[in-house]
Amino acid sequence: MYKLQWLKIDANLFANRKIQILLKEPDGDTYIRVWIQLLIIAMECNKEGNLVIGENKPMTIEYFSKIMGKSFEKMEEIIKKFLELEMIILENEVYKIKNWNKYQSIETYEKYKEQGRLRQQKYREKLKSENRKSNVTVTLCNGEEENKENKRKEIRKEEENTNGFRKYEM
Repeated sequence: MYKLQWLKIDANLFANRKIQILLKEPDGDTYIRVWIQLLIIAMECNKEGNLVIGENKPMTIEYFSKIMGKSFEKMEEIIKKFLELEMIILENEVYKIKNWNKYQSIETYEKYKEQGRLRQQKYREKLKSENRKSNVTVTLCNGEEENKENKRKEIRKEEENTNGFRKYEM
């Protein structure tokens, strides 16, 4: 499963009718802050918008209130409003951000990752085919040793050719 490191928020967030309704509530700013925190929790859960703890334990209003530092009653009121506006839904006792994949562009993100994977695969195949054409696979260490030995042989030949005698080092 994908792991997002960012949260996508529309630049027109405050033009959204549901957000405008929330802002008109008493403590409307708190509603918006809780909404953004729920989005971040959904992102951290990495379960397609499901709000869970661990693998599959559903988050409750009590958990939300503890995490966000709000009274149980206030959190219950806020969650009720989100359900009423269909910003979140309750499926099988699990709160879920409605249209999570659509708003976070998960399909686009997965498509981008797949394109990157295919591009990398094609690049690696190209490198392999170029290596086969050159038919040379010498490691750096072997190449250095081989070059040193070749240089020694060349020096010996030069010495033999210039003096006619082989010089020995003592």
